[in-house]
Amino acid sequence: MKKRIFLIILLLLSIIPVGLAAVESTVSTLKIHYYRYADDYDAGWNIWLWPLAGAGEQVNFDQADSALVKDDWGVVATVDLTAAKYSGVSSIGVIFRKGAWVEKDIDADRFITVPAASEAGILNVYFVEGDERMGYSPTDPNGPDRSDKIKSAFFSKENEVTFKLTAALLAPDLALYEDGVLLSTTMVITKNTGKITLGKNVDFGKTYELRANFTSGLKTYDVTFDGIYDSTAFEAAYGYDGNDLGAVATDTGTSFRLWAPISASVVLNLYDTGTPATMGGSDTKTSTIEMVKDVKGTWKYASELNLHGKYYTYTVTNGTKTFETIDPYAKSAGVNGIRGMIVDFSKLNPTGFTYDSRPDNIDNPTDAIIYELHVRDLTSHSSWTGPEAYRGKFLGLTVEGTTFEGVSTGLDHIKELGVTHVQLLPFFDFGVVDETQLTDAKYKLDGIFNWGYMPLNFNVPEGSYSTDPYNGTTRVTELKQVSQAFANNGIGLIMDVVYNHTGLSADSNFNLIIPGYFHRLTASGAFSNGSGTGNETASERYMVRKFIVDSTAFWATEYNISGFRFDLMALHDVETMNAVASALKAIDENILIYGEPWNGGTTTLPASLAADKVNLEDMPDVGAFNDDIRDGIKGSVFNATEGGFVQGGTAEKILNRIKYGVVGGIDFPGLDLSDVSYETAWHTSPTKTINYVSAHDNNTLYDKLLLSTTFAQRQYVDEMQKQANAIVLTSQGIPFLHAGVEFMRSKPAISGGYDSNSYESPDSVNQLRWDIKARDLNKSVFDYYKGIIALRKAHPAFRMTTAAEVIENVDFVYEDKTGIIAYTISNYANDDTWGTIMVIHNNGNFLQLKLPAGEESWNLVGNSNQVSEEIIKTYAGGATLSILEHETLILYQGLAEVPTKKGCFGGTAILPLAVLGLGVLIIKRRKH
Repeated sequence: MKKRIFLIILLLLSIIPVGLAAVESTVSTLKIHYYRYADDYDAGWNIWLWPLAGAGEQVNFDQADSALVKDDWGVVATVDLTAAKYSGVSSIGVIFRKGAWVEKDIDADRFITVPAASEAGILNVYFVEGDERMGYSPTDPNGPDRSDKIKSAFFSKENEVTFKLTAALLAPDLALYEDGVLLSTTMVITKNTGKITLGKNVDFGKTYELRANFTSGLKTYDVTFDGIYDSTAFEAAYGYDGNDLGAVATDTGTSFRLWAPISASVVLNLYDTGTPATMGGSDTKTSTIEMVKDVKGTWKYASELNLHGKYYTYTVTNGTKTFETIDPYAKSAGVNGIRGMIVDFSKLNPTGFTYDSRPDNIDNPTDAIIYELHVRDLTSHSSWTGPEAYRGKFLGLTVEGTTFEGVSTGLDHIKELGVTHVQLLPFFDFGVVDETQLTDAKYKLDGIFNWGYMPLNFNVPEGSYSTDPYNGTTRVTELKQVSQAFANNGIGLIMDVVYNHTGLSADSNFNLIIPGYFHRLTASGAFSNGSGTGNETASERYMVRKFIVDSTAFWATEYNISGFRFDLMALHDVETMNAVASALKAIDENILIYGEPWNGGTTTLPASLAADKVNLEDMPDVGAFNDDIRDGIKGSVFNATEGGFVQGGTAEKILNRIKYGVVGGIDFPGLDLSDVSYETAWHTSPTKTINYVSAHDNNTLYDKLLLSTTFAQRQYVDEMQKQANAIVLTSQGIPFLHAGVEFMRSKPAISGGYDSNSYESPDSVNQLRWDIKARDLNKSVFDYYKGIIALRKAHPAFRMTTAAEVIENVDFVYEDKTGIIAYTISNYANDDTWGTIMVIHNNGNFLQLKLPAGEESWNLVGNSNQVSEEIIKTYAGGATLSILEHETLILYQGLAEVPTKKGCFGGTAILPLAVLGLGVLIIKRRKH
């Protein structure tokens, strides 16, 4: 009996799979194995991991007893895939980095495919330093190779190659080839690095290959030209100055030209669709055409057909590598910006659209009042009642006539506010939002929003803002409708541009076409990261500068753009910014050019070249944001609880930084500049000074005030909200307002508190809430902003254009009073109709001031409740003036009987002639 039972057990075991213990189950754990040749894992190396289209996070390698856990491969990082952010994700991005982006191992983004199930629910993935491949087992034939290799090889001089190996070799084990022919060279090798000297200068038209005989076998490496892109020889050979790069379609045909000077071949691919097969389209090419190499490293092809509406890419071969990529000069694209679209703009202009039709609403930069807005924010909340199909889209910006509970919303709100320009956050194709998921309910809640500071296609409108991202013509036509609608309402459109870096690094189209040229590299060959996003562009190079100039001129001309705000402008060089300004001023002298005079990390650009605060004086037509007045008014943006003047701060540093903005960023007699950036008047002119207190970055002004005030002060937050920008709007310079600041906009964080970095937070955080504007208190703040904007536009004394004018006409007064910043603008400044204007900002308790004595009376036109040209109260000279807590007062005396300067806003200038105390008599005059 026992024997029979034993035989039955053996029989059962024989039919049970041997791998019973290896039954697959749902993947719950990811193990990332990483190998470095020098075993230097403890030098700060970690992993940046993110679910596809989701937010990234730092993942550290596993440790036990404070030591790194190692296996037979290298170090290991364990990731819980049941965590909410990874649950159900099929693709996970991975970057190996040193510290917080000090260095990256492999600049290209790589993605781990997560299967539905794996052995024991664990997914193992294997990586090797310097190898783009990944393996799903240690022996994966498609995985990385741990054997020794050449890490880098590049021309460091026109006759010199610098290289780095993973292991030391002797000279006989290394050889340099030119187009497959062995070169006679001399070498100097120190351990695993060295230099090879050629007997002649490099021939840019040929390919160079370094071969190394390691004990594990022969390895090869295509030598790059990274180190000599800045040489005069390279620029002389390949500096192309033509205006026909990209695809140009007309009724007489279509021409193509690509700058690819080191490429062995370039193939033009034509498609009927811009949608790849993986996204529901087709990968069938209607034509593949070998392009012809032409002058200055360009490749060309011309067709007799107008190919408008067709899609195209280039297949570029550099050395042993071939890539298909989109044209950097593409003017439109298919879904997700993968294929460029050939555009004949004459076929896409909306009815009534005319070129060079920017609104004629300023005579000088200081006439501008800039309003910063995100495309989605204006219309994403349910209190915007326009067409649902336009919500969060370009077309939503064009809708007029919307209201909510009696208040204007959308475009009508902007019109009512009275600003002259709207600066839209990036609306080029930024490639972060997945345009194939725009109708997915979950994606609309937590994936569709992004600020857009990761450029993909610089000359293409963003597809997620169009009503049809699959059709490249739609985004073009709809963006032109925005420009047209703004112009029709007297509003200039300013474009927020991000030429300082590319969203992708090694796998960006620029780098695939000419590796290493468009980006700055460090001495180790890694991408320089002054942007804080992984790379920075080399604007000082001839063809990078040309691209930036060509691109801004294209937008200004084709879309009637009225201004450009440069992100991280200090990463650009002065010469490039001046070239941009020169090109744009030739199109329209009133186009505004300004930017952030700082960077986002450590850059390899020499400080002497940077378009930053120190060198702003060398850029006469370029303005910059004034963070001195910003932090003086509300406190540091890097410390949420730190207050400034409006919260009651009285320190000299606070007062001096604000006064610097009040006078328009100039060297003003008696003003202590020791508390200002670099202890100098770095703006040099009011026309270059962008005064502001809040922007899309950091907390909204309202949230900052809540975070930086005591419980007792909270009752005055609305007054602080008004006073903060009363300072900006009565200062010399160019005022800049963050959308929603005029009705106390807040950004409540999903996790509680306030969101200070909402770049990819959902609409619920970022949207402008018109239901909040409709509340009595918020509506009163809006009315205040509207009034003071109108006052600034009516009075050129607030808008002087030179340092000499400001010095002649502005005086600070009541400087002995604590908590007061006050100043007069005299002499009918800038041909104003008011003789002397006095502005008094009180940041503290109720107080009384004695007005200057004299026969002439003072007329109060602005207090904490209202600002307008209507006289609230008249005071005799020498009378006592009462000022409430956190109140700004605006007074004037003297009134010109005959206006001497016509207005520049709207079709007429409204000029008071005066019957004091009896209201205001007005006349209308034609605009000159």
